[in-house]
Amino acid sequence: MAKNLVSKETIDQTKNLFATYTGRLCHWCFAMSMDFCILIRLKRKFAPLFLLSAALLPVLHGQAPLVSDQIDLLNAEQRIVLEWKMDAANQVLGVGLVVLAEGLYRDLLELPGLEVQMVADMQVQLAAALIAQRRFSSARSVLAAVAEAQRTDLYDLLLAVSTYGDGRRVDVDTFMAALDRVSADGLNRQDLPWFYLLQGLRAELLGESAQVQPAFELARRAADTAAQRAFFNSLILREELLKTAVNETLATEVRLQLEALSGTAAAYPYVREYAIILYNQGRADEGIELISRELANVSAGYESYAREQLRLLQGMLYGVDTLSGRDVLRALVREGRQPEVMAVALQLLARASSPLQRAELTDFLNVMIEQSTTHPLLGQMYYIRSQLALVRAETAVTEADARRLFIAAEADARLLLEQFPGLSEIRNVYRLLAYAALQRSSPQYRAAADFLIQLRNEADEPAAWHLLNRLIGDCYFLNGDYRNAADFYQAAGTKGAAAHVDAALFLRLVTATVRAGQVESALQQIDAAQSNGSISAADRWRAEWNVAQALQANGDLATALQRVRAVLVEDTTVSVPSVLDLRLRWLEARLAWLLGDHAGLQASMDALLVRIDLLPGGAGVAAAEAALLRTEVLLLQADILIGLGDSSAGMQVLERLRTEFSESSAAERSYLTEANYHASITDFEAAQQTLLALADRYASGDLAPQALFEAGLYCERRGPAYFAEAVRVYHDLTERYPLNPLWFAARVKQGDLLRKMNDFVGAQIIYEHLIHTFPEHPHRYVAELSRADCMLALAKQDEGRLQEAALVLERLIDSPNLPIDVQAEVGYKWGFALLQRDATDQARHVFTLMVGRLLLDDEEVTALGVTGRYWMSRTLLELGTELEQQGELAEARRLYQKMVAYDLPGRTLAQSRANRLVIAGE
Repeated sequence: MAKNLVSKETIDQTKNLFATYTGRLCHWCFAMSMDFCILIRLKRKFAPLFLLSAALLPVLHGQAPLVSDQIDLLNAEQRIVLEWKMDAANQVLGVGLVVLAEGLYRDLLELPGLEVQMVADMQVQLAAALIAQRRFSSARSVLAAVAEAQRTDLYDLLLAVSTYGDGRRVDVDTFMAALDRVSADGLNRQDLPWFYLLQGLRAELLGESAQVQPAFELARRAADTAAQRAFFNSLILREELLKTAVNETLATEVRLQLEALSGTAAAYPYVREYAIILYNQGRADEGIELISRELANVSAGYESYAREQLRLLQGMLYGVDTLSGRDVLRALVREGRQPEVMAVALQLLARASSPLQRAELTDFLNVMIEQSTTHPLLGQMYYIRSQLALVRAETAVTEADARRLFIAAEADARLLLEQFPGLSEIRNVYRLLAYAALQRSSPQYRAAADFLIQLRNEADEPAAWHLLNRLIGDCYFLNGDYRNAADFYQAAGTKGAAAHVDAALFLRLVTATVRAGQVESALQQIDAAQSNGSISAADRWRAEWNVAQALQANGDLATALQRVRAVLVEDTTVSVPSVLDLRLRWLEARLAWLLGDHAGLQASMDALLVRIDLLPGGAGVAAAEAALLRTEVLLLQADILIGLGDSSAGMQVLERLRTEFSESSAAERSYLTEANYHASITDFEAAQQTLLALADRYASGDLAPQALFEAGLYCERRGPAYFAEAVRVYHDLTERYPLNPLWFAARVKQGDLLRKMNDFVGAQIIYEHLIHTFPEHPHRYVAELSRADCMLALAKQDEGRLQEAALVLERLIDSPNLPIDVQAEVGYKWGFALLQRDATDQARHVFTLMVGRLLLDDEEVTALGVTGRYWMSRTLLELGTELEQQGELAEARRLYQKMVAYDLPGRTLAQSRANRLVIAGE
């Protein structure tokens, strides 16, 4: 059957309406409130997601690097990142940056491993971005790609919009069918006004003119806030402009009535209608002049409502995009007496369609707020100014300008909470504050969470409570407060009749619990969810993956392997994505390898590679994800081959990995595997060169600084002849990566090597530079102790230098948080410096102090490590020698016996001395 195509002439009275109100989605969203978008809700169910997401976008762009021995793809943090990025694109679309939003959606759709529902959601939002650009054909093409099972009422609403297009040539059958499929029950409350708008357009197309005005009135009543109702008031007025017939007979009749009643208040409806007729006849200037004459006629006796309605109509006839139109509307807001009419004028102004107009509106609001402290729309003015500041901050040229605008937006929002608590948009104010907190150069997650908590406390729907608790949990999660995050995730799944634990929330809860150090609790959560059937097999597998990673990080490989194997063997009939199954089997092999369970591992690697090669490209498995799996399996296969003695085959696999997947993380880490092998056969030169190659090949990678540091260590192990070369390697690290955490350690190593090369002056300069540059560094004591060593080496018998060294060590011993082993070393060297000065009594006092501090308390003795025990042994031997020389043989003997009792290094010598002193005493 041929489609019914309505021509331009048939819809002449409605085409401009739809083009005007849908073609400029991008310019109006902020004006109706931050959770109200023209024609379509461009946010998923609740505005908080929409508001918070863009704030997190710059923070969440970068994901944590792949851990050297893990595929880190499925943890909750990455899921949060992905979802916040999706919502960030929604927010960008909502504030009118539609081209940018389109790019974000297209970039997101290229990501590997996206769930089908995520893909569908982003395709629908991409279509909305295209509609906002009036690219209706492109929008329909995107919508056609949405999986049929994922098509929702919002999908059909958008399909109806894109099919109607700009009204020039409408495929009525498709438009009607799409609109027929939309159920009001399936739309968010905020979408309903736009659904009613489409119903009005449908009535217009069908010639049911009597139904148009009621549909628009229904849309107005469905609006949530005063600002939204003001917008629909303007919409209804605009519809009157467009639906008034261009009929010469009617025009003549209205003109005659106007002439007959001219100069009286009764002329008002005829002035209004005739101005509209003139507008539709293309004589807008005459309509504007007519209204001007009537307004200037003081004898007409119009009441304020009629006068202001005429001024509002005059502003609309001029057009909001014209300076004259905006002047009329601004005058109405400034001087009007009818709040309802003034609110419409303010909302029309708030549709500023360019940065210049937004700046102009901001200036106008600044003046009004400063001069009109009792204006009936003052709260709305603060609200719109706050939103304008946020929109302008998005496109600010400098970071300072953006920060200034965010601070201004936050100040207005706080004032609204304090002075306008009854404002209908007050919930959106909390969102504005949360948004501003997250948009700071250092996002204030805790502050954002506090504002969302206040918003949650006003939520009256279980689903809203659920979502807000999840968002609050996300803020705490990203702030590193995992215990609080877990509490809010838990609350999100336990409040109200609609409470549920969905896959995303369950993974968040498990991961937050693990990060809070409560691995056992996470295991219990998984087991409970499994037993009551509240999660799918795939979600359970994902959770087990994340907990296994945590167990592995804690060193509990056996429990991790046990959990993974239990998942893989307990039910061979469960249906999980093939990629997830492959990941778990890779992890099983990896854990088994680390635990020394090598049986069948080579065959397992071969089987995994075969399965990866057979992955169906059309079944939702992205090529990038399959490649990642393949690279990780190849790297593990090389580890296994080398570990089992077939180094030649292992090296061949590494070479294949670097050749076929040179840009992969596994290829980068393959150099670490090769270096470890060379080191295991004491070929330190080859290990060093391998790591240097890694640093050169992947100079911008996360492993390059680590590779240079380890290359320096291997260079040291080659012997003293290579110490100078090692110094150069560490210097290369400090030159290339001055901000890397290894910079401090590399400089310390340079100083240590210079000391070994007897260049104590050069070493001391390095240590002093570190001490002055990093006064708060947690390992500053290392540089201070090494500096003292240089001072002792350079002092020789110089009394002044020895005294200075002793003072440095004395100050160091009292440093807070000094590790106990370092205390033992500092104490011995302090006493040694005093002995070198022949300050025997002082040295004896220091040695006695150290014995009392570290050997008379069983807990302290137990805490001593290998180096601490070594330095305490030397302290006791020195103190014993001093006691012997002073004739205190019994005291010296007790010291030597204490060394034996504590099993300190040198106990054989101590026992010999004790025996000798017993004989001497006899």
